[in-house]
Amino acid sequence: MKKTLMIAAAAALVAGSVSTAAYASKPFCASCHAGHKDKVGPSFSSVVEAYGSTDAVFAFLNSDADLEPKVAAFASKAGTMKGQLKKYRKLNDAKKAEVRAWFESEIK
Repeated sequence: MKKTLMIAAAAALVAGSVSTAAYASKPFCASCHAGHKDKVGPSFSSVVEAYGSTDAVFAFLNSDADLEPKVAAFASKAGTMKGQLKKYRKLNDAKKAEVRAWFESEIK
């Protein structure tokens, strides 16, 4: 029994380090969004177009404003995005800066 628990603990530790390493290269936004291609959510370029600029996108993300989907075709995904928005807003400023830099690299 102890051996099984130790193996499970080691597996959890490895899985945790893998997900942390993956986050370092791509933020959680990447699971639903891509630079110029729609996925589960709209492409980042569509989001920028809807908001008017990258600065406006991040002004919204960093605000306390409620989500009102701006890309109509994805309005049905608002519930999912609300959860992700809360997750983003809990990030520290350094992580938010990393997300923005990654976002900008995706829309070039």
